[in-house]
Amino acid sequence: MEKNQFLVINDLIYDMYSWNSLDDIKENVFQRLKLIVPFSYASILLNQDPASAHVTLYNPICYPEAFLEAEEAYLAYEPDADYMMWNLYAKESKLLRSSAILDEQTRLNSPLYMNCYRKFDVYDDMQFTIVHEGKLLGLLTLYRTSIDGAFTTDDMFFIRALGMHLNAVMHRILSPHPTGHISDKKHLDELKERFHLTGREAEILSHLYLFESNAEIADALGIRENTLQKHLQNLFRKLNVTSKWEVLRL
Repeated sequence: MEKNQFLVINDLIYDMYSWNSLDDIKENVFQRLKLIVPFSYASILLNQDPASAHVTLYNPICYPEAFLEAEEAYLAYEPDADYMMWNLYAKESKLLRSSAILDEQTRLNSPLYMNCYRKFDVYDDMQFTIVHEGKLLGLLTLYRTSIDGAFTTDDMFFIRALGMHLNAVMHRILSPHPTGHISDKKHLDELKERFHLTGREAEILSHLYLFESNAEIADALGIRENTLQKHLQNLFRKLNVTSKWEVLRL
């Protein structure tokens, strides 16, 4: 990975945890993601009922806006006609590219392609299923035209690097009252004992797993941000991590 790519990815991941709505994604993600993995079009389709065994995609968020026409045509089309539909029923995130599954002749002459994507000269697409705790939240798809060529394994590497963060952030945005295993008192007590955390450190840990910013945590605890930073340094040392994102992985 080149240094500038690493910096863009790191900056994007950091920024992702400040998103509070789908509008934040629409305004911030696609243009910056394009600096890492070039593409011509992109979309995020949401799953209407993640708790249901049946997948119903809706509410496309598209880049650029004109590509909404293609995704609305896709949503109106017979779902079984999509040769990638099986990917949506996996219990964990999957990243697939069409060019690795179907040959060019089959791909570009399918009824689905002809009716939805031919107008935009789509040549290849890369799909990442956004999944949290076995439930499909949505589908991120990047598209390239014939001039762009097919996606590569390097492109897939970058999307995988962002994937687990996108899963967590989308869960927080789409949940009315975001919670996670860390909010369970029994589990938090186990972590407190395992890593010899103080009461304050355990309290901060619970806030971190709710994806709160430093300002939000400091405000909730009634302390200054520089005091919070000292607590975070001690917490990171005990957990043997160096950042919030490693805490989330933990």
